[in-house]
Amino acid sequence: MWPMSVSGQVRLGLIGFGSWAKNAYLPALELIPDARVTAVAGRSDATRSAAREALGPGALVTADFRDLFDPGLVDAVMIAVTEDQHAAVIGAALNSEGSGGSGKSGLPLFYEPPLADRRSQVRGEVERLASASQITHADLELSYLPVLDRAASLIAEGVIGVPHTASVNMTSGWGPVPGSDISLALQLIPWYVHPLNRVLDRQPRRVLVQDGAGTPGRMQSRSLVHLDYDGIWGTFDANIESVGELGARIAVHGPDGDLEADLFRGELRVRSRQEPEWRSEAHPARQPHAGWPGMHESVQAFVDAVRTGNETRTGSTTMVGLHLAGLAAEESIDSGTWADVEPAPGSAATS
Repeated sequence: MWPMSVSGQVRLGLIGFGSWAKNAYLPALELIPDARVTAVAGRSDATRSAAREALGPGALVTADFRDLFDPGLVDAVMIAVTEDQHAAVIGAALNSEGSGGSGKSGLPLFYEPPLADRRSQVRGEVERLASASQITHADLELSYLPVLDRAASLIAEGVIGVPHTASVNMTSGWGPVPGSDISLALQLIPWYVHPLNRVLDRQPRRVLVQDGAGTPGRMQSRSLVHLDYDGIWGTFDANIESVGELGARIAVHGPDGDLEADLFRGELRVRSRQEPEWRSEAHPARQPHAGWPGMHESVQAFVDAVRTGNETRTGSTTMVGLHLAGLAAEESIDSGTWADVEPAPGSAATS
């Protein structure tokens, strides 16, 4: 872990200063009194000008993001760049060396998945992440929602018995990216399958994708991903051309009851054989949302990790597994059948 600045504050460098960094990262950081942005890297004059105006004359603003890999300048780096830059920028951050050039011991890193926007690059970036020694934190906001914590706790307590089926459904009106080289499944599995993994306390062994059609490229507006959790059947149903509202919901069914959670609203309801009437609870994320439900909680978890040196729940091990599930989804789209999720690099092969 890097030594903190003399002031005791966590000094953060932002790579990218577009709308997401300004509307999500900065509002979340403003509520953390011992964290501040001391440096920004932006590609355009307009971006750098906006950073200077927002942060004042005390912050370093540069055109070269590599300037921010200096532990004398910052304690950690947060990356908010477009997906076509993910492989280059995140990869460079994972390759950055610590003080003295003693190898891959770079600064703690906060980033947005996926690791790359091209299938040919994903596996290499997964291997790079698997071998990284620094703290890494993927910004999977939904995975830090209080309602998800509560759902996982109830299922672990056996309120509905051992689950046999589970699903996560997401809807949005974003629409697919024409000509995309990655599928909707690969792009969204980190955000929406990880909450399901957390609730079930396990990872899928294999996947089967029933993909949409009609859009040039790999990304379709609809995708249905079947997940084999070794004894539990799961599904991830994504519709990014929905006429309905933006949202995500989880449902888990067991022999003794059912649990449903609205992730965006922070609402949960559960019923069991002992209490067959639905019982509702509210566990909202911190308000107002900093761009997305769970952003406050996600950023706070990262700052805490920088201070303690402890990996977060969306650290490298988690993200390697999720990207490998995404690659299995790509294989399933090509083969039309089930595809096994590969073991993580360096781990023992499993049957």
